[in-house]
Amino acid sequence: MSRVLLIKPRYIGPEFQSVSHPLGLMYIAMALRAASHEVRIHDCASSPFRHRQLAETIATWKPDVVGISLIISELDTTGSVMAVLRDIAPATPIVMGGPWPSANPDAAIERFGADFVVAGEGENVFPFLVEAIMDGQAPSEIARAAPGVFCRVDGVTTGSRGDVLTDEQLETIGFPAWDLLDRRMYSRIPSMAGTGCGDYMTVMTSRGCPFKCAYCHQTLGKRFRARSPESVLAELDELHGRYGYSEFEIVDDCFNLDRERMTAILGGIATRLPGARLHFPNGLRSDRLETADIALMRRAGTVSACFAIETATPGLQKLIGKNLDIGKARAAIECAVKEGIFSTGFFMLGLPTETLDQANATVDFAAKSPLHRAIFMLTTPFPGTPLADMTAEILKERGISQTGENLNYFTRGVNVSAMTDDELNRVFRDSYRRFYLDPVRIARILSAHPRKLSLPRYGLMTLAKILPGVRRTDVKRA
Repeated sequence: MSRVLLIKPRYIGPEFQSVSHPLGLMYIAMALRAASHEVRIHDCASSPFRHRQLAETIATWKPDVVGISLIISELDTTGSVMAVLRDIAPATPIVMGGPWPSANPDAAIERFGADFVVAGEGENVFPFLVEAIMDGQAPSEIARAAPGVFCRVDGVTTGSRGDVLTDEQLETIGFPAWDLLDRRMYSRIPSMAGTGCGDYMTVMTSRGCPFKCAYCHQTLGKRFRARSPESVLAELDELHGRYGYSEFEIVDDCFNLDRERMTAILGGIATRLPGARLHFPNGLRSDRLETADIALMRRAGTVSACFAIETATPGLQKLIGKNLDIGKARAAIECAVKEGIFSTGFFMLGLPTETLDQANATVDFAAKSPLHRAIFMLTTPFPGTPLADMTAEILKERGISQTGENLNYFTRGVNVSAMTDDELNRVFRDSYRRFYLDPVRIARILSAHPRKLSLPRYGLMTLAKILPGVRRTDVKRA
């Protein structure tokens, strides 16, 4: 039996203060336990930039292997985590996984000195990797024997991507290791649903997405794989009966792709968990939602939902591979609001070839909609995405690095649109004022917000976005 420490770095800043349970690590922990390993999870959300507790755990518990799961916005905090690890336990093997390492295994090894990278889903691969490490197998042997594992051999990153889990494997893999988390910590930090703080649990009922959005890492693959309604309902039953949870955030890539399955899950929740509260912070394809679907979502206890619109221009929808039907998406939003579901829209500004008129059209769509909340983001060609490939020549011609280290959706980006830097900055800064400075919308927010005690904080965060001179952006023309 080995001791495995799983770490989740975090980026929490003025423009982004939400977290979600580290579901990927929770599933890895479950798989490691099934293989008789002892596991702990350390989430840096408790103190993103200070690692005293992490250092103490490493020094006293002395893990045999460390796993780190990260996204691109967590590169800086991952660096500080690595510094702690290498200072206290320099010989401990470190394995990286998650969206950024999966898309950039060579960079993860080169930049951070990771010993191994698990690309994609790790439930089957990680336990095998731990056993191989503890048996003293050479990295070259491990890479050959374990599809999905990358490592450095003779100065060259080698490895191959493994197969995704099948529907049957998802059905039998088991439930995440809920007990390894500090439940109180997550109840004190705003969740990904964007409705404030509360006692909830994150749930994933399916994996993968067949759509080809250019900005997506697609870590879980392009093939939709789903658990049965019975499996999902059994998980919710256990979370409710054993742990007392009645609030759930469903974070599938595309929960409503299979309408019959979605209907069975929501109907089962309405019948078996009549007091449940559901949030959909992502993963609803809005142009596939029918009026009856949204009514059933509400009957099942849905209190908030997010709709990823991105752009109101059909030509740009085609360019980024999303191909959303804007009319159907607008109808779904209107229906959700009428049903009393607190509704958020996601929008991207500065898409490749986007003009000022097209960007303004997207902001107009948001401002004229009944949405309660809108999040406007700078288009960001993160490495490992088709969007990065699409804009590579533009970035190269203008001497812009493609590492993505200093980019984020809210304050720092590169301009790959047809707008000038001033135009993109202006439309981005003005987007929140145009959306929120509406008495009708303010009244609607006050009426529909699912956590009234969170309204003061929500109001302050919104005010920071709309006050002139407060919102700062650094957008440079690529």
